[in-house]
Amino acid sequence: MTRLHSLALACLLALSATTALADTAASTPDKAAPQKAKETAKDKTKDKAAAKADEVLEIDPEDPAMKAAVKKAQATFDDFIKTVSTRNPNFANIAVRVALRDGKKVEYVWASPFTILDKGGYKGTISAVPTIVKKYQFSQQVPFKRADVVDWMYTEADTRIMRGNFTTCAQLARAPEAEVKEMKKRYGLDCAR
Repeated sequence: MTRLHSLALACLLALSATTALADTAASTPDKAAPQKAKETAKDKTKDKAAAKADEVLEIDPEDPAMKAAVKKAQATFDDFIKTVSTRNPNFANIAVRVALRDGKKVEYVWASPFTILDKGGYKGTISAVPTIVKKYQFSQQVPFKRADVVDWMYTEADTRIMRGNFTTCAQLARAPEAEVKEMKKRYGLDCAR
């Protein structure tokens, strides 16, 4: 079994993160990636407390629903990058869920903001307190490859609809129907896409 951070962090991201798009060192439009606005020390303390409180659920890596969610996220990742690279001010809470590894241990956490590196790959800020791969810490910047991405998300500010977040939708498949309906309504999570 590996662990996958639950909807709690995704919802916190959707409600509290302030994001904007920024250039990488190359300053080319296709290299643009999400960048979080400046945070105060108080904001970081609140974010870390929320990240620590993030519930962790055990997930079977062989679960067909989770495999399908990761496959869908991988298949649509390039379109996601193109979409969020447009610098549309209507897009917020842009994040990717990545696999962090330490030997045989694997943990999946959201990274926001993240940037596209000039020589390929990505770098992002861990938005949760890792509980399995202890060599990583909350708010640490980590490099990752496209193959490490298991999910992505952004929110359309005008409609409050959350796009992506396929792994959370897979998790919700096992939750009580009333809870699922409430979470989708409250956070704009669109699992139909």
